[in-house]
Amino acid sequence: MQLVAAGVTTDEELTLLRSLGVSLAQGDLLWPAGRRPVTNVSITPLPGEPIAVAPVEAADRRRSPRVTELMHPAATLPAGATADEVRTALADDQLASCVVLLDDSGRPQWTLDRNRFLLAVTGPYGHALHAKRGAARLADEPRVIPVGASVFDLLDVLSGSVRERSNDDVVVVDAAHRCLGVVRATDLILAIADTKVQEAAALNPLTRLPGSDSVDRAVTRRIREGDVFAMGWLDIDSFKSVNDRFGFAAGDDLIREVGRALADAAEGHPGIRVGHIGGDDFLFVAGLDQVMPLASRLVDTKWLVQGEPITVSLATLVCAAGTVMSYREASRLLAPLKRQAKALPGSSWVVGRPGSDRVDVLRRERPPVVPPLPDRTPAGQAS
Repeated sequence: MQLVAAGVTTDEELTLLRSLGVSLAQGDLLWPAGRRPVTNVSITPLPGEPIAVAPVEAADRRRSPRVTELMHPAATLPAGATADEVRTALADDQLASCVVLLDDSGRPQWTLDRNRFLLAVTGPYGHALHAKRGAARLADEPRVIPVGASVFDLLDVLSGSVRERSNDDVVVVDAAHRCLGVVRATDLILAIADTKVQEAAALNPLTRLPGSDSVDRAVTRRIREGDVFAMGWLDIDSFKSVNDRFGFAAGDDLIREVGRALADAAEGHPGIRVGHIGGDDFLFVAGLDQVMPLASRLVDTKWLVQGEPITVSLATLVCAAGTVMSYREASRLLAPLKRQAKALPGSSWVVGRPGSDRVDVLRRERPPVVPPLPDRTPAGQAS
């Protein structure tokens, strides 16, 4: 999404907008109003640190739509076509937003955006200046993307372009760099919006964490790539009694607090995936080096509801390469581990491994040690 700030009148407003990352603006500060205003004014950027943009994770790219799903047939002409031939091609194909000029092998050499081209050839003296001459003199170098790329890869291509070309079509090419079709920027925006809507629909409304599908994808990817990983299942002990004693609003607050702690612990660690699978149950997938700090934060926290202590149980399954074949199998093996964790008093953490009956108890609440009563029997008497 590109934000445009309207009505900018002071340097202070422009400075604030820059600090917020808004790069497009309109207002009397930049150019006075006029009957035929200029179309673009460049403002020298302020020195300083660039604005950080959150990277799209590789897993998100893999599950996002492919550019081929958005591809349209390209309107093409030979690289030596004249401007008159391009104008005719655009007139014959009203849906074409650009014309791609190809070499003899079908590789894109130039692209002509419909709007910019027609403005050039229909302006004063435009036909006389350009009609019989090569259209390449009005063209831009093609922006290309390989077939099979994701829409997020396409977004990288668009975001790296100059502003005037941010809405230009991108040419999809095969391994030999031959033109297969074009993708329109408007279709890209709609596809990404649809992807984000689907992701938002899968979020738990209470914690805003993704559901089990996100963890499923993470586990499936790690199994496919032969990674060693750990899958954890956390829940709140006797959660129904929390609602019964303190009310469901207090229960909701506790679930939000646990979900927030889980999300905060995973923040900054791209290899960790967390999910809220409903009620008071949470899942995570992490590398072995990430499990200890993540689990410690969850189990060692003193959870309280209106001053009363609340305990949690965590079961973790450590999976070496080839020990589990699917997310479904991993979840099945986690179930008995969770029962063992729940059977321990207080907040607990148990760890198991596929194919082994050994269960390591890493956290449990031990009963307090009661010192023996002093011996008050008088000397010489039997106790």
